[in-house]
Amino acid sequence: METKKDILDTIQLHSEGVQDILTQPPHWMVRWGNTTILLILLLILLMSCLIKYPEFVPSTVIISSRNPPEKLEARINTKVEEIFVADHQAVSRGQVLMVLQSTADYRDVIRLRSIVDSLGNKGLVYFPLSEVAGFKLGEIQGDYNAFAKALTDEQLYARLQPYSPDYAAANKSLAESRNRIHTLQQQKSLEETKYELSKREFDRYQELFKEKVVSAAELSQERMKFLQAGQNLESINITISQLQEGILSIEKTRSGATINAEKDKINLSSQTGQLFEQLRKSLNAWEQNYLLTSSVAGVVGFQQFIGKNQFVKTGDILLSVMPDDKDILIGGLRVPATNSGKVKEGQKVLLKLDNYPYQEFGMVEGRVKNIANAPDKDGNYYVNIILPNGLQTSFHKTLPFDKELKGNAEVVTQDLRLIERFFYQLRRLLRYE
Repeated sequence: METKKDILDTIQLHSEGVQDILTQPPHWMVRWGNTTILLILLLILLMSCLIKYPEFVPSTVIISSRNPPEKLEARINTKVEEIFVADHQAVSRGQVLMVLQSTADYRDVIRLRSIVDSLGNKGLVYFPLSEVAGFKLGEIQGDYNAFAKALTDEQLYARLQPYSPDYAAANKSLAESRNRIHTLQQQKSLEETKYELSKREFDRYQELFKEKVVSAAELSQERMKFLQAGQNLESINITISQLQEGILSIEKTRSGATINAEKDKINLSSQTGQLFEQLRKSLNAWEQNYLLTSSVAGVVGFQQFIGKNQFVKTGDILLSVMPDDKDILIGGLRVPATNSGKVKEGQKVLLKLDNYPYQEFGMVEGRVKNIANAPDKDGNYYVNIILPNGLQTSFHKTLPFDKELKGNAEVVTQDLRLIERFFYQLRRLLRYE
């Protein structure tokens, strides 16, 4: 049996030209083949110089306005009592959007808030106690009752003036004492005149007695008149002195009554003011728990299906308000600690939004504005970015902004080309070796 080698040896080529081509390839094939391979290598080198292959730091992004949307959440486990707005309705600042169920009548609480805000601390005297007495205030009732009692005591004190009788009696006693002193001063003047006359008469009798014109009995009689006149004058002086001391005591009593009256007035007013502030704090706490109010003007949106009498839990986000002022858009990145040191201010950021797929709409470009100094509890760094071109994408489409936009972000830390990337890896390899 013939082997394969014997068979191949017996094969004869049918053409001498074929044998020439196989034994000696033509020069043009070698020349153009090498040229083609060189051109392909040059094209690859050129493309590697043109094609960019930057280094990225991946992250997540949330795009919002400078004033981010306000998210209103339930502060307590309860039911929805009233809903005053519809989805995507324009709302104004301070507008009540929703009321949660409580033990109070929300209409009475809102009316009480209006009264409190309209009066202030200086207008408490005009507080309509009779009107508010019928309000159903629930958990605010205790603080309101304490305030109402303090205000009633202050108003009664102002109307009854309990220290007025003491003050009036003191004034009357002062007037009477001063009148008596005036009368005694007149009597004193008369007594002084009598005293002077008695003194001169007594002196004259002494001279006459020395000349033995009058007897000793007559001189003694005149002496008695003179001493009596002195005694009467001294008695009037003592009475006047006693009345003056009485006036000082009465004035002290009147001053004490005035001080006590003013002190009680200040204490009552201070107590009323403190309880009024406590009532205001209770109103604020109730509003925070049961009222959902917009703090900005904008458009409201429901975060979930909500109906009357629906039970909500603490922490549930019920509504959000997109502010009207949304001209300036900003983005927030959560960059992981890995490679976060490469992120610098001014670097380009490529944003791929979940709301608008980048394959269809393109990517949005941003710039790093600043970086947080410390990581959050999850070890991520917050990076704030700006959008120089707004929401204009790489496909020259401008995206509408009517809600917060979420997506992925890539921070371009090194804008390398493909050839630089190759030499960069080669350099790292050589340094490692």
